Amino acid sequence: MAYAETRDGKLTGLWVGEVDRPDVDLAFRQTFSTRKKAENYEAFVRSIKPAQMKRILAARLPARKTKKGG
Repeated sequence: MAYAETRDGKLTGLWVGEVDRPDVDLAFRQTFSTRKKAENYEAFVRSIKPAQMKRILAARLPARKTKKGG
């Protein structure tokens, strides 16, 4: 459920959309300007199947740079 973000006990004016997905061992948390946007984000993340989640994350995350031995 979306909740209002606080810092030092004061509201920041942002809403947090947070979803724990144990089926893919990930937790998703993102801030939004409105509660409706945060709740829509949560619904979107909950609706994605684990196989699709891996493809989406692979497309969004940058490739890791590796050092070449030499």
